[in-house]
Amino acid sequence: MYRIGVPLWQTAVGGGVEPVEYGTWVTSDELRPIAGIDLSAVPTTRRPAPEPTRWAWVLERPPRGPAILHSDGCPRATGRARPLDTEAALDALAVPGTTACAACDASEVLVPILHHGQTAHRPLDSGES
Repeated sequence: MYRIGVPLWQTAVGGGVEPVEYGTWVTSDELRPIAGIDLSAVPTTRRPAPEPTRWAWVLERPPRGPAILHSDGCPRATGRARPLDTEAALDALAVPGTTACAACDASEVLVPILHHGQTAHRPLDSGES
């Protein structure tokens, strides 16, 4: 997975537009060169491979409202949260109404993976009705 930034325009508070950068995760299969654009000056940083780590997630089921998925150690998770591995966390996040905490890694890591898994093997539209 690669983290990229895409420059866009958004509606500004009070009217008009302003530039913003939308960040997202993509796979190497989704990256393509842009015809006629020289990317040799684009800064890249190759980071040393990190030590293998095991992601840990916790699922919190508040008395009211939807379940919330947090990364293990998130300060917003309560003592009611139960630990999950990544596969179980993705399964939980796929349940309608379950949300991923935006204050920790849960939203940034799991939502793109879940979205990619839901669209990666979707059959192409053959044009038939």
